[in-house]
Amino acid sequence: MTKRFRGSFVLRVDDRGRIKVPSQYHSILVDQFGSQLYLTSLNGDRVYLYPLSVWEKIEQSIEQIMMRSPEIEEYISRTSYWGNEIEVDPRGRVLIPPELRKACRLNDANLRIFGKIDHMVLWNEDLFKEKSLSGDFSDEKMQMVARLINEYSTLPGSK
Repeated sequence: MTKRFRGSFVLRVDDRGRIKVPSQYHSILVDQFGSQLYLTSLNGDRVYLYPLSVWEKIEQSIEQIMMRSPEIEEYISRTSYWGNEIEVDPRGRVLIPPELRKACRLNDANLRIFGKIDHMVLWNEDLFKEKSLSGDFSDEKMQMVARLINEYSTLPGSK
């Protein structure tokens, strides 16, 4: 059975700029994906931690696009600017590059790592609350989510 990254955990950056991946996430990562990650950001406000094989599937999807839109090119540029391949050490620690730590305000702050099914996202907890928890999740948004989930589950090739 495939396990997913789900839920969230509070973390801190150690004196060497590393975080410790929660044991629940670490076991999923190592068992299903290996110890290689691609760390990146889009706006310098959060860190995306993709298992390298998941990131490579994203790259393969992009490679199939013959004429790339300016938005795709910007996405590639931003994820490349912030991007680094990182290996999780045997204790589950991940070094967050200094520029990314500074931009995302990860030093000396409470951090929260979120499971996003096939990857993880690391936030400064206060910044996350400010950006993502302000306002309500409306019934209209929930209906849109339900519609999208139902659309994708009925597409040919879906499980």
